[in-house]
Amino acid sequence: MATLATPLFPFNARADMATDPSPPPLDALLAAIEAAIRARFPHFATVEFHREAGTEGMATPACLLAMTRCDRSKDNADGSGQMQALLRFEARVALAADAPGVALQLRNTTVDLATWLHQLGRFPGVASGAIDVIAALPEDTAMALPGLRSWIVEWSLPMALGSNAWEETGGVVPRASFSFAPEIGRAHEPRYQPLPEHAP
Repeated sequence: MATLATPLFPFNARADMATDPSPPPLDALLAAIEAAIRARFPHFATVEFHREAGTEGMATPACLLAMTRCDRSKDNADGSGQMQALLRFEARVALAADAPGVALQLRNTTVDLATWLHQLGRFPGVASGAIDVIAALPEDTAMALPGLRSWIVEWSLPMALGSNAWEETGGVVPRASFSFAPEIGRAHEPRYQPLPEHAP
């Protein structure tokens, strides 16, 4: 009777897990953030990411946005090969320094923005983790833009960056398959057998 001298060899053994599709590029995320803030706060005359021009002639109230940091998340990798990143953002709410009631208006608008971000949870239309509001605080007057007073809202959110290895096969394989050496590898893939559902 023939015997098998080699152990079971898994091929493309993948856990049955939910994996998000490949996330959009960062510019799509920034566009989604900008669009969501414009829609929720239509009284902002300027909503813009990474403004390169000076503030001269800029319409106020303004919400000046920036992505300020990208850290590698400590969360476990999901096998996709993507970098699990923790992105950090800030929104600088700016008003003309001589506007009536500027201090109270700045505080209220900035706290409203922070509260909305917290309750929003995620920006629609992009694959990312939940928004984590860090702080809402007045900007040091020494750092403020000329002629303006401002408060800053800081938040972070996790997001997977880079190409997704799962997309090579059109998604996560729903069931692990196996074969025995020497009939292993992609050349022998049609001969692989599905692993029983209740296999240990």
